[in-house]
Amino acid sequence: MADTLAELAGQLEKRVKDLRGGRDDAALLAAARDAVDQIERRRGVLDGDTHEALQMVQRMTFNAAADCWPGWSVSDKPIRPDILLAARDLAERSLDLVQELGVGPLRLGTSAWLVGAFDLALGRHLEAIDIFRGARQNYVDASAPGLVLLTDGYVAIARQLAGDQAGGEELDQVCKRIAAGGFEDGDEWIAQLRTALDVFTRQNS
Repeated sequence: MADTLAELAGQLEKRVKDLRGGRDDAALLAAARDAVDQIERRRGVLDGDTHEALQMVQRMTFNAAADCWPGWSVSDKPIRPDILLAARDLAERSLDLVQELGVGPLRLGTSAWLVGAFDLALGRHLEAIDIFRGARQNYVDASAPGLVLLTDGYVAIARQLAGDQAGGEELDQVCKRIAAGGFEDGDEWIAQLRTALDVFTRQNS
């Protein structure tokens, strides 16, 4: 029996971690959802213990949702809308916690990006563009130019999939700017963007 909220969060996080890397996305999402529900039911004022617990819950909900995003790699595994919707809901709850904890624009941008990434996967291209642009502004505020460009790439993907042929950069142009920027993770970002485009183009075909 956990004596503090943070201890309970730690136990719940271990359960979620044990399910990560498996093939049962539904079980992973259910465990993460149960964890955040338990902590929310027991929490009180935002004291040190609660703050520590919410940080763990924010991390585990983000990671569980991110594990279920299909854009990381091309796979024969079918994309299930029910899993996407459940993961998007978890990503949104993670974003709410980031906003409450006030951990800064960098984390806020990444958490918002993940919500937009699920809208992209669900074919909600215009909604994804709006969220990506909000995430982009967070990265601007965080002075993270590489992540600004990465998010520009996701906007370009969403525009392309939506059939928007005007009013914005194409993905190839964004990738050239990333390559020219000399970012440490630049090659990985470009590969990530091209993989996501491939995954969701196949999905739409």
